[in-house]
Amino acid sequence: MATGHAPVTLGSTGSRRAEVDGFRVTLVRFPPLLTLPLHTHERATVAVILNGSFDGLMRHTSRPCPAGTVLTEPPGEPHGNVFERAGASVLTIQPDPGQLELLEPFSGVLGEVNHMRDLAVATVARRVAGELHIPDGVTPFAVEGLVLELLAIAARLRMKRAPGPAHRSPPWLAEARALLHDRYRERLRVTDIAGAVGVHPVHLARVFRLHYGTSVGAYARGLRLSWAAERLRDSEDAIAQIALAADFFDQSHFTRSFKQQFGLTPLAYRKAARP
Repeated sequence: MATGHAPVTLGSTGSRRAEVDGFRVTLVRFPPLLTLPLHTHERATVAVILNGSFDGLMRHTSRPCPAGTVLTEPPGEPHGNVFERAGASVLTIQPDPGQLELLEPFSGVLGEVNHMRDLAVATVARRVAGELHIPDGVTPFAVEGLVLELLAIAARLRMKRAPGPAHRSPPWLAEARALLHDRYRERLRVTDIAGAVGVHPVHLARVFRLHYGTSVGAYARGLRLSWAAERLRDSEDAIAQIALAADFFDQSHFTRSFKQQFGLTPLAYRKAARP
């Protein structure tokens, strides 16, 4: 484990930051296939994966973190990251430990390790990212309000989670996920994946949603969209060509799905992702 505390930008290729009352908010871009060994942060950290994905190493476990995942870590919590082929964009929120009165309602989120996936939290996080991309005089005020809203949603989500012991994932589930990551651009069916790992399709669909918080199809679509985001950022391919290569019916379908996932149209994302 690295000595001392590391910044949330460790290993990143770019970042945008805002200091608002009570919080440090940073939008960070991580490159493909980056591996960060175990490290710690001085402040409690809430991280929301906006696009891309990585495996999060926490307390001797590895947890998949696709887009929409919310991770929380108390100060000094050792963790590492193994990024996948698309890299990742991550919004991090680090509260000022001196403002205990402000942080008290969120103590369950900020004081414990949590691993969740929630569309509402991700939606608010993308609005924060939009403020950081195009800041103006109102940005600090807007970001402060959005951060409080995000933490409130995360706190309520945590309260609703079952207090019983965590469900251990069966070995075949990791095989199914690996198959998706290897062949997500193919027209796989649930029955194909279930047959490959030796379980019934209905059982696969139920257990996959239980552990990853989304359906098999939506997870595969997220992988395709992350690949498309990488092509928009790094290539000169036409948007229609990328949509077709990502196996979307047409460009309008791709645009709707992309905006739902990333909060921007493909054209706006391409402009924002480039210097």
